[in-house]
Amino acid sequence: MTPSGETNAAPPAPPDAARYGAVLVPVDGSDLAERALAPAAWLADRFGATLHHVAARVARDERWGHRSYADEIADRLPGATPHVSDDRDVATAILATAAELDPCLVCMATHGRSRSAAVVGSTFADVAARGKAPLIAVGPRAVAHTNEAAARLLVCLDGGPVAEQALPLAAAWARALGLRVSLITATDPILVSREETHADGHYPPDGDPRVYLEAMAARPELRGLAVDREVMWGLAYPHIGIGEHLERHPAALVVATSHARRGVARAALGSEAAKIVHRSPAPVLVQPAAHA
Repeated sequence: MTPSGETNAAPPAPPDAARYGAVLVPVDGSDLAERALAPAAWLADRFGATLHHVAARVARDERWGHRSYADEIADRLPGATPHVSDDRDVATAILATAAELDPCLVCMATHGRSRSAAVVGSTFADVAARGKAPLIAVGPRAVAHTNEAAARLLVCLDGGPVAEQALPLAAAWARALGLRVSLITATDPILVSREETHADGHYPPDGDPRVYLEAMAARPELRGLAVDREVMWGLAYPHIGIGEHLERHPAALVVATSHARRGVARAALGSEAAKIVHRSPAPVLVQPAAHA
C-alpha cells in the first residue's frame, strides 16, 4: 500500500530487471536519432552488454547502400552490430529486433521536431506502449554523464502511486550501475499551504511533500542504497524546476513512469513527463506503468 492507501499495481522488480546482454539504438540517418548512440555505448559498457543499432524501412534492394552508413557508425563505435528491417512499421521493427537480442535494452532518441526523423517523436511512445519493457529516452539536450559527480539516479515522484511504480526498477538499476539514488518532487508551496495537493490524494498523509519523500526513502526496495531527497519549491512547471536542478547537479539517469497505453506523453507526472524528457540533460529511464 502507498501512504495514501492506494494499491501500487506494479510488481517488485525481478532480480534480472537490470541485466542486459544487448543495448539497441534505432537509427534513421538523422543527427537526432544518433544522439542515443553515446548514452547507449555507455550503458552497454556498464552492463557488459553488446551494442547494436537497427534501421527500419530499408528495402532489400537498398541494404547494400545502407552498409556504408553502418560503416560510419562502426568507425565511431567499433564493435557496434548493425541490423536492418524492411518493415514499414518502425516500432514493430525495433521490438522484433529487441526480441531477437533478448535480454535487450532499447535506447532511443525522442522529442524530435523534424518530420524526416523516423524513429523519434511518436514512435517512442508506440514502443513504450507496445513493448511493456523499460527503455531509455534520449531527449535533444541529453548527454551521457560519466563523471563521479553525476553518479546518481534521479527518480521523479509526484506523490501518487503511478510514479512510485518506478522505485523497484530504479533500485535495481542503482545497484547494477553503482549509483546513489535521488528522490525529487516539484510542487507549488501555495497549493501545499492550502492542502490542495492533500485533497487530491498527493503527498499523504499530511500533505507535506517532505514527509512524503521521507516515506519513499524508507521503502524496502531502497534499503542499503545511498538515498537523498529534495523538494523543488516554486511556481514553475515541474519540468523546468527538475531541468534546472539537473543543470546544477548532474545525474547519470532520470527515472520516470509512463502510462503504457499512451506512452511517455501521458506519464505519471501528467503532461509534464514528456517535457521532462525534452528538457532533461540526462537520459531518462522510462518505466511503463502497470494498470490494476
